[in-house]
Amino acid sequence: MGFVIFILGLIFGSFANVCIYRLPKGKSIIYPSSFCPNCNKPIKWYDNIPLLSYIILKGKCRYCKSKISFRYFIVELLTGLLFFIIYKKFGLSYLNFVFDIFVLSLIIVSFIDIDTFLISDVIVIPGIFLGLFFSFLFPKIHNMERLNSFLYSFIGAIVGGGVLIFLAIIGKLLFKKEAMGGGDVKLLAMIGAFLGWKPILLTLFFASVIGVLISLILIMMKKKKVDDYIPFGPYLAIGAIISIFLKGYYFSGFLIE
Repeated sequence: MGFVIFILGLIFGSFANVCIYRLPKGKSIIYPSSFCPNCNKPIKWYDNIPLLSYIILKGKCRYCKSKISFRYFIVELLTGLLFFIIYKKFGLSYLNFVFDIFVLSLIIVSFIDIDTFLISDVIVIPGIFLGLFFSFLFPKIHNMERLNSFLYSFIGAIVGGGVLIFLAIIGKLLFKKEAMGGGDVKLLAMIGAFLGWKPILLTLFFASVIGVLISLILIMMKKKKVDDYIPFGPYLAIGAIISIFLKGYYFSGFLIE
């Protein structure tokens, strides 16, 4: 069953690539079917098999031979692996379903943020309501009664957005420029809606630590300058994914529900 889940993840990863490319351009994610962005030729089904087609075609379009970004391969593989790991932790259950949707949303948002420095409202705003809905519909996500589960999720959304608004205000006062975008606020609110308020603190901790470490590495490699803007969305996503897998464990005296 794990292999089937992995393949399913690869397919959803392919869909994520469509969203990452089209949503920032305001294009439909349904029509037309996949096409080469360079020559606009429709991509046949046998050239659109996750992972395999990229390897067989050596990362190039069959028609115009233009290079296909390696990111397509990475997104498919990452989605497949995360779907598989979620399945191994939660089994074939509604938890698996909920967290697959959540992780898929995080992947799409993160790669759009890397490309455009923008968080997609099309994903995060419906995501906030979806997180609240799932917490009410499946209260065992937080191991609580239905009403408590919903309140835990609602407070998570409020705390998530509120913490980043507070940090944005402090950052602007200290550095005299925008330290946190409004998109990050909405993204953390979505994370809070899915995970609740306790994992929000954990998410911020891991996001900050990983963000600082990667930023220092990029600066040392001269890939970034000290005052360059670095998208924070992907780090929030990484922190949220770590928090998912820490559910049921104690962290600094808190049981991560």
